[in-house]
Amino acid sequence: MTRPDPATSFELHVCLTCSDPDVARRRQHEGGGAALLAGIKAELATRPFAAQAVVLAYECLGACTPRGRVSIAAEGRWGVVFGGLDERRDMAALGDFIGQWLAHPWGEIPKPLRPVSLRKKIIGRVPPRRHDLNFAAAETGGARTSQAIVQVALPATAAPELPE
Repeated sequence: MTRPDPATSFELHVCLTCSDPDVARRRQHEGGGAALLAGIKAELATRPFAAQAVVLAYECLGACTPRGRVSIAAEGRWGVVFGGLDERRDMAALGDFIGQWLAHPWGEIPKPLRPVSLRKKIIGRVPPRRHDLNFAAAETGGARTSQAIVQVALPATAAPELPE
């Protein structure tokens, strides 16, 4: 298997031990992480960006209240955390979202452009690690984030005293 180029690839993280977000399905031990992973793999196979995807299955991603957790991440892009995804109903919308996310500078998709069925299933967004790239992009005329970014100064700390 050829490893995707880190400059153009993205990661999908799937929680394997999640039970289904639907209580009735949980009681019947249906759905959940393994079914969600299978649904994501099937959906990606239909998308032109499939070769860019690195799918990683995790034993647990935490935040267990919204079952069916998936996150997407890539260098220099906003990460997105979803909860409550269902492998029967949400895979096409997730595929659409990923396509938008890849096409949009910084991975920022304005709320009105997000698939309606996923809007309430976004439980968090994680800023890109390097915001200074935003300022460099502005200087060179490249794409920049629409987020206002202010670096907060921390108070100076005294050097620890060393024992004599």
